[in-house]
Amino acid sequence: MPSQTLPPYLFAYAETLRAEPAVAALDALAEAQGARLWVTGGTLRDALLTRWPRDLDLAVAGDVDALGKALARKVRAKFVPLDPATGAARVAIRSAQGIDWIDLVALRGPSIEDDLRARDFTINAVAVALDGLLGRSSAAYIDPTGGRDDLHARVIRMTSEKALADDPLRILRAYRFCAQLGFEIEPETGAALARLAARAAEPAPERIHHELSSLLRAPAPADTLARMMADGVLGRILPELAATLRVTQDAHHHLPVWEHSVETVRQLGGVLAEGPEGLAEALAADAAACRDDPAAREVLVWAALCHDVGKPPCRGEVDGKVHFRGHDDAGADMFLAAAKRLRLPGWKARRAGRLIHHHLRPLHLAEPFRAGTLTVRAIDRLHRALGDDLGMLFLLALADSRASLGPARPPDAEATLVALYAHVAAVREERIRPLDRAPRLLTGRDLMDRLGVPKGPTVGELLEALREAQLAGEVTSREGAEAWVRGRLG
Repeated sequence: MPSQTLPPYLFAYAETLRAEPAVAALDALAEAQGARLWVTGGTLRDALLTRWPRDLDLAVAGDVDALGKALARKVRAKFVPLDPATGAARVAIRSAQGIDWIDLVALRGPSIEDDLRARDFTINAVAVALDGLLGRSSAAYIDPTGGRDDLHARVIRMTSEKALADDPLRILRAYRFCAQLGFEIEPETGAALARLAARAAEPAPERIHHELSSLLRAPAPADTLARMMADGVLGRILPELAATLRVTQDAHHHLPVWEHSVETVRQLGGVLAEGPEGLAEALAADAAACRDDPAAREVLVWAALCHDVGKPPCRGEVDGKVHFRGHDDAGADMFLAAAKRLRLPGWKARRAGRLIHHHLRPLHLAEPFRAGTLTVRAIDRLHRALGDDLGMLFLLALADSRASLGPARPPDAEATLVALYAHVAAVREERIRPLDRAPRLLTGRDLMDRLGVPKGPTVGELLEALREAQLAGEVTSREGAEAWVRGRLG
């Protein structure tokens, strides 16, 4: 039912719509076709939160297909059917000024009020007529479920439990909104989410991945992830994480594996927020780059969340002391299997899997670094294993260390990791990258044609050993390289 006049800041958003030629064209086409349009869903929710959206969600009383295709022709945009069964389509605008695309969805019932009551959460079930925002008619809220009050109270409330059951992806969406918006889940809704937890894995993997991706990119997802696990939802999607519940650890840790994993995600947020005073210049630059790159930040959160999934199958005890030998390798394999199941893009799975696989290496290098015996060869191997993600590995190691407060943890653990990365970064810039940019002294073809090395694994082994000899300063010229190889061959 319509209510009070809209606040001034919403009309400021309407100015953005009025400046977009595609919106004016759509308004004229809707009037000509006798269609009614309402701004609703995430667009209106974000506008009311003054998070100016670049998408436009519209509920349509009319022919979505005819309206969308006519608009695409009019403004030379792309028409994309999203879900013909529900009458949803997207018009992707090539030269938008204030918005990037317009989503058109047919009403879910005979009226806009019926449509809103069938939506997932009250904060998404508020509407305003588009022609009202554009100034052609009176502008008022349509809010049959009290969504505006819940927005002000910062509460996630279902419109009904049936709405969640009708599309189990909405179970995940509740937690995603909780993390993204910093809202609380209302108790009755929370109880319904727990009751429906067994259905959380039913949607298509791609849809599940999209919700998880958005959640992990939120500013502070740790508390929401803990709530998802407590409600029985996260374990349905990632049973690898559910297996870490109540798994106790060694003396380096004060928390069981699952609680430590969530704490690592929480500590990661603090690490990324630090500047040079806490991380030193080199690592602070990597932290800023990850903080400003949502894709890189998501990869890091995936790695922090799943870095210890290999511990349950690797747990053992010797003389009463707990160990997890090989959990880094096992964890990387388990994560990659889960990533394949959830249809994570290959680049994302490989980067997070690589961080999980190598997450112990900074800790292993800390001891020789303290002793002054860390070699350039060891740093080169780490550089070649991680490439441009080397800084991300140390950010993960810092978060992991801060989440570990057991009695055996070295008191200077974080300071050592920061100093180690400063040393590693300096060696990489001064010695390793110049070698990477320089032409090879010898190629594999040189070894076979000039030095008689038979084709096979020996060629690669010699090239690897020659690189290490160059880094150690043992070889500096092509002639020296040939002599070095002949000496190696006997």
